[in-house]
Amino acid sequence: MEEIIRLALFYLAGIWRYRWFTLAVAAVICPIGWAYVATMPDEYEATAKVFVDTQSVLNPLLRGLAIETDDNRRIRMMTTVLFSRENMEKLARMTDLDLRAKTPHQMDDLVSDLKSRVKLDVAGEKNLYTISFEDANPELAKRVVQSMLTMFVESNLGDSRQDQDAAEQFLRREIKSYEQRLDEADRRRKDFRARHIDVLSQKGGYYDRLDDARRQLAAAQEQLKLSSKRKDELAAQLKEVGEEGYDQWVDQSAQGIASPTEDRIKDLQNQVDGLLLKYTNRHPEVIAIREEIARLKIKAKKEREEYLAAQKTQAASDDQTSSANANNPVYQQMRLVLAQAQADIASQQAKVAALKKQVTDLGQDVDQGLKIDMEEKQLNRDYGVLQSNYQALTERLEQARLTGQVDTSVDTVRFRVLDPPKVPQKPSGPNRILLSSAVFGVALLAGLGIAFLLSQLRPVFEDRRQLNESLGIPVLGSINMIWTDTEKKKRRATNLVFVGGTAALVVAYGLVMAFFFLDLNPFAKLVA
Repeated sequence: MEEIIRLALFYLAGIWRYRWFTLAVAAVICPIGWAYVATMPDEYEATAKVFVDTQSVLNPLLRGLAIETDDNRRIRMMTTVLFSRENMEKLARMTDLDLRAKTPHQMDDLVSDLKSRVKLDVAGEKNLYTISFEDANPELAKRVVQSMLTMFVESNLGDSRQDQDAAEQFLRREIKSYEQRLDEADRRRKDFRARHIDVLSQKGGYYDRLDDARRQLAAAQEQLKLSSKRKDELAAQLKEVGEEGYDQWVDQSAQGIASPTEDRIKDLQNQVDGLLLKYTNRHPEVIAIREEIARLKIKAKKEREEYLAAQKTQAASDDQTSSANANNPVYQQMRLVLAQAQADIASQQAKVAALKKQVTDLGQDVDQGLKIDMEEKQLNRDYGVLQSNYQALTERLEQARLTGQVDTSVDTVRFRVLDPPKVPQKPSGPNRILLSSAVFGVALLAGLGIAFLLSQLRPVFEDRRQLNESLGIPVLGSINMIWTDTEKKKRRATNLVFVGGTAALVVAYGLVMAFFFLDLNPFAKLVA
C-alpha cells in the first residue's frame, strides 16, 4: 500500500510540474467545444402513442367456425416489416423527403437515415407503442410521425386482407384441381367395374369368396354324410318291418317313433342345457322347465301305451296277414320318408358338385382374382384420399371466407391513438448542458494526459530513495534547495496566476451552464 501511495504521489508531482500544459490545453479545447455545442441546431421530437386492441367479443363466439388468427403475432410481424425499404421509401414520398434525393445513392442514404431516426418502441405495456422522430424542422417531425402512424394502421389491414385473399385463391385453385382428379377417379372406377362386372357383382373379396365357398362345401359334405347315414338307417328299419311282421315291429319301433310331446320334451331339455351354461341347477327358470319336462314325460308314456294298444287292436281285427305290410301305415310312412331322404341326398350331391366346381374355378383364377382385388382396393384408396382432402379443403375455404367476412365487417384489431402527433414547441435536443459538461471533462482529461505524458518523457527524481532505486548507486546525502525571497515571491505569483486561470476556466464553465440552462443561446436560432 505504501508503494502505491508513493507511486501515486510521484505521478501527481510530475503532472504538477507540467500543470501549465493542462491549463493551456483545457483553455483551448473548452471554448472550441462550447462554441460547437452552442452552434448545434435545435432538434424537435414529435411523438405519438397508439394502443393496439386485439381483444374482440367475436373471438369466443366464432371459435371453431372461423380461423383464429394470432393477432399478437401479426402485430409483431407488422412492426418488423414496417421498417422495410419499401415502407421507408413510401414514408419519404408521403413527407416529400424524396425531393431531396436526386440520385439512387442519395435515396439509399435517405432510407438509411430514416431507418435510424424513426423509433417504434413498446411503451411499457403490451400492445402500447410509441412512434417518435427527431428533426430540426418541427413540422417535418410531425409529418413523419403522422405518416408512420398511418402506415402502421393501414399495413395491418392491407396485409391481413391480402393474406386472406391469397389463401382463398389458393384454396379455390386446389379445390378445382381436386374436383378434376375426383372426376377422373370416378371414371376409372366406372371403367374398372364395367370390365370386371362378373367378379365384382359377388359380395366380398377374392379370399372372402374362396373361404366362403370352402366353408359351404365342407358344410354340404357333412350334411351329405348325415343324410346318407339317415337313409341307410331308414332302409334297415323298413327291411326289418317287412321281415319280422307287424306286431313285433310295432312293439319295437313304437319306442323310436317320436310324438309331438316327446319333441317338446327334447326342446325343453335343450333349453335346460343352454341355461346351465349361465346358471346353476337352483335357478328358478331351470327348476320350472324341469318340472314341465317331468309332466310331459308322464303324458308321453301314456300316449305311447294308447298308441300300442290301438295298433294291436287293429292288427287283431285284420284277417289278411299276408297284406299286413301293405296296409301298415307306419310302413308306408317310412317308405315315403326314405324316398324323401333319397331325394335330399341327390339334391345335396348336386350342391356339393357345384361347390366343388366353384372352389376349383376360384383356385384356377387365383392370380386374376388377386389382381382384381388389389386394383379395386387401390382405386378405392386413391378415391378415398382425394375425397377426404377435397372435403377438408372445402371446410377450410368456408372457414377462410367466414374469417374474411369477420375481418372486413368487424375490426378484430382496433387501433386507438392515445396521443396524436403534435408540432413540438420546445426543442428536445441536443442536450447542451450534458454536452458542455462532457467538453469540460474531456478538456481536463486531455490536459492531464498531456502533462502526464511529458512527465514520463522528462522524468525527475523527487528524493534520494527514488534515485537510489533507479541508479543502483548508494546515495550518501542530498542538499535541499534554498529559495530566495525573490524566488519565493515569483513562485507565489506563478501559483496565483495558475489558480486564477483555473478559476477563470471553472467560472467560464459555470457561465456556459447558466447560459444553456436559461436557454439564452441565440446561435442555434441563427444556424437554424
